Amino acid sequence: MGRDTSVFAAYLLCNHIVTIAASDLAIDQLLPQLKPKILAFVCVLCSEQLVWHSSKHNVSALIIDPLIASMRTSETIDYERMPSEQAFVKIGDFLPETSNPNFGKAKKISLYTYTSTLPHTTTGAGTQHSNGNRLFYLRVIDSRRWHYSETFALFMDFFIQLLAIAFTREEVFADEFSAQGSRLFSLGLLLCYFIDMTIRLLGLRAALFRSHSNVADLGCLVGMVITLTGRFVFSKLEYHLCLAYLMLVAFRLILKPRARTFSKKLHKFRSRGDSIRISIESLRASLARIPGISALAIEMMETDLVIICGRDEGDMTRDELMQFLERALRYRPHNVSATEFLSYLRDIDASSSQVAYGMADVVRSTLWHWSNQNVDMILCFFVVCVNGSISPALAYFLDRISTAFDSLSGTVHDDATLHFGILGILGICIPFALGDYAIGYFQSKMISKATERMQNSLLDIILHQGTSFFAERSEGDLNNLFSSDVARVNALWQATFWNLLNPLVAVVFGFGYALVMDYSLGIMSFAFSAVLLSSGPQGFASHRSKEFGSKNAYVAAEFQNAIACQKVVRAYDIQDTLAARFRTTCGNLRKHQFSKDFWSSIVQIYIESAMYIFTSIMMASLAMKVWRGDLSPGQFFGFVTLLSRVSTPVTILGGFMRVAIGNASSLQRIDDIILGLSQHEDDPSHECNLPSLPTMKYELHVEGLVFKYDKNSEKCILRELTATFPRGAYICIVGPSGCGKSTLLACLMQFIEADGGCICLDGNDIYNYSKKSFMDQTAVVFQDGGILNGTIYDNIRYGNVSATNEECEEAARCAECHFIRELKHGFNTVVGQHATCSLSGGQAQRICLARALCRNPQILLLDEATSALDPETEASIVSTLESLARNMSMTIISVTHRLATTMNADRILVLNAGKVAEEGNYDQLIQRGGLFSEMTLKVDHTNDFEAPIATRTHSISPSSRILRPQVRQDVEKVEDTAIQGDSQLALQQFTQNLSARANDCAGSRQITNPGWYRYGNRASYCRRTSHYTDHGFRRSTGASSDRLSNTSQPPDILVHRSLLPQHPASVEIENVDECTP
Repeated sequence: MGRDTSVFAAYLLCNHIVTIAASDLAIDQLLPQLKPKILAFVCVLCSEQLVWHSSKHNVSALIIDPLIASMRTSETIDYERMPSEQAFVKIGDFLPETSNPNFGKAKKISLYTYTSTLPHTTTGAGTQHSNGNRLFYLRVIDSRRWHYSETFALFMDFFIQLLAIAFTREEVFADEFSAQGSRLFSLGLLLCYFIDMTIRLLGLRAALFRSHSNVADLGCLVGMVITLTGRFVFSKLEYHLCLAYLMLVAFRLILKPRARTFSKKLHKFRSRGDSIRISIESLRASLARIPGISALAIEMMETDLVIICGRDEGDMTRDELMQFLERALRYRPHNVSATEFLSYLRDIDASSSQVAYGMADVVRSTLWHWSNQNVDMILCFFVVCVNGSISPALAYFLDRISTAFDSLSGTVHDDATLHFGILGILGICIPFALGDYAIGYFQSKMISKATERMQNSLLDIILHQGTSFFAERSEGDLNNLFSSDVARVNALWQATFWNLLNPLVAVVFGFGYALVMDYSLGIMSFAFSAVLLSSGPQGFASHRSKEFGSKNAYVAAEFQNAIACQKVVRAYDIQDTLAARFRTTCGNLRKHQFSKDFWSSIVQIYIESAMYIFTSIMMASLAMKVWRGDLSPGQFFGFVTLLSRVSTPVTILGGFMRVAIGNASSLQRIDDIILGLSQHEDDPSHECNLPSLPTMKYELHVEGLVFKYDKNSEKCILRELTATFPRGAYICIVGPSGCGKSTLLACLMQFIEADGGCICLDGNDIYNYSKKSFMDQTAVVFQDGGILNGTIYDNIRYGNVSATNEECEEAARCAECHFIRELKHGFNTVVGQHATCSLSGGQAQRICLARALCRNPQILLLDEATSALDPETEASIVSTLESLARNMSMTIISVTHRLATTMNADRILVLNAGKVAEEGNYDQLIQRGGLFSEMTLKVDHTNDFEAPIATRTHSISPSSRILRPQVRQDVEKVEDTAIQGDSQLALQQFTQNLSARANDCAGSRQITNPGWYRYGNRASYCRRTSHYTDHGFRRSTGASSDRLSNTSQPPDILVHRSLLPQHPASVEIENVDECTP
């Protein structure tokens, strides 16, 4: 009764607090009146009331979070204290105002509210305070409001100077009111420029000299100060100084976005090197799909999402996601583990936040792809220059005709000038037509060659990547590179000729001729065109295009997956379910496509409208010059014609920018592969002239093998595993799911590189020899076979490219491929994607086995090679393998979960928790009654082990069917290891998968091949010093682990251990469904 009374009193007190918080009373006056621990208790009980009634202040962010942290640490929080670098992280970063109508405007508070419990580096206080101030300065000047305000001020300064020059005579420029007003206007804006540059210098400091754009921007500002000072001092030169000032302002407008891009890299991802963006909308949709989630839990998570991100739409950083997930795990249903809860979020949209390709990047990449056609490029550029000179030539001949017309008022007519102008206009038609035809020829030739080179490079580079590359990318995404991205890049390159090269040269030649006719008009035209083409919403449109590209690839993968699994879809009658899910995905894609198309069109509209306004202003200026007598009517006519002819290429350039921005994402994804992964890890040149491995004579020995997928985790997949595989032996590897069978085989196949231990062939460490010499002695057959496009001859010959037809037929005979003789075309039958006949699973596996035997290997590796076959076919292939091991002295290592295939094996290795738990033949292991014996009996127990096959004519006593206590403990231990409920490990695994999905290849152009494991990389072994223990075989694990950790996922993406509970039991917080609101 007393407890209920206390709760009721606390509830009334909370309502009283809420009323005060919602009133006009300042929250800073409220907080010091209550002790933090009492208020924290009240806020936890009634957090929902606080959230829904905080229309004036974000009370949840101000009260609940810091006080809960205070309860955990048993410390009192002083809300009057200003944050300092010694106590908190990220000084000066203000919480963005929320757009959630339930909250109104959130009070701008420092991020110490959220990061006061986070770990921070223990560097000096002075250094931290200095760095914090620097980051604060950079965030201020790189914010959108500041940047666009500064850009708008520069543009207004540029436009005012342009109007003053255009409508004021040079002789009386200094005395005109327009010139004086523009001078004073620039002087007022110069103060804003100084403030911006001062803050930028305080933030960048020495980093300023690493950016050419920032250095040039500083130089332009100094030049603006000098020219503006000269305008006040030298009145006779003011017209020319105003032109110089105009050019300097134009340069700053061009450099400003590039300078901002550089400084954003220093602070936006500085804290953790993070470059991942997650869609809030997709996260919200994934949370709603979690089974058993309550409406109250969704509401609380929605509240936390807005509090942490400060917004309810757009993208969030990985740090924000990790903070949110730490809280969201508390609201999960009571029957859902942390790992299972996070598994429902695997489909959230995660993408790289690397800078998207702009027009300059598109041009630079295009020129690189065409760089192997230098002669054609030079000839094409020559033809484009000839074609671009047509507009100024036309203006010149029109000026000659106008001069002849002026002579009509006199008694003598200038017939020669008239004839010259007419013949000139007619004569330029021939080079114009020939130039267009030549451009079309060179376009077709160069694009076809560049496309061929791109396709060959893509396939060549992709095929040479390791298994981690394919694990991080879906098959649909890679197919989309060829089916969609290459076609879009092809369309982009076609537009490059007609909408970029030709118009750009025409603009340069046209404005160059205008510079000769009237230098002020030429300078203004050049400056305005440069500002126009380098400003506007191009950057925003580029990001929209990149987002659409990633979403489009995701939709393509979804479609391909639905088609590939059409049998499953029909069998389970889930057409409507998949169609509904696909409609949701397409709806999200439609929004991104609209955004991409809309902003791409805005780019073209912006350029066309601005160019029309500029042309009108220039024509009005020329008309006034004719009226004042500064320009003849013929010159006016020529200028107007030139402006109209040159303004059209500028608008065409706007059209190219639209096409370039729309297809830039495809070019960027292709460049991420070709430029980012261009070095082949298994290229022979990487083996540093390592010696060849001698042919195997005795045995393959594995000593102390250690491997971890997560280099920052303590969990090892292989734990000091030691095993011997004698020559000519048939050895099977079995064990529970997750015990390390496939990992051991992947190490033997050199798909992955072990963290410690060694693999020796007759005592020779294989990593001290060339990879090719070891792979020449091995062959492998996978579970899904792997039939390639081509004839059966071709597929068998892939095992040994130099094999003759007779050798291929002999390998097929050894693999018992007798069915080939019954085919219509025999060994010339086409199989694969273009197959002319259908092969059964057993027939395809036998062809793959023949391919392996054609290699004449010393070691044959089988990865679940018979698990997908029927028992009869499986028994036949196993019999073939047994005879091969005996007749050809071939070492056969088979990883299998079908225990029936191990009956006649020479030796069986039973793995458990990354170690060899048992070893012996089938009869010996059954008689021991250990883990293997229990696996044969647990036929239907698929929750702990993969489905075994337990049929053999052995008489086993009934008592042996009862699990012994020690065996039961081992099984329970395996269960605890396989099903992790620890939130910390779950979050670590989730953030690694998220980073792998985000396609961070854009950064790989700056760092060479950042992937985890390349396919048998031996370059590092040329630089590494091997250390041997007393056993003589084990390599030092320290150097290997450090080396691998440098090429793995960056450790800074993981959630810090101090952020999470250290014991699984401590994370089992009461579920929201069970809490009293």
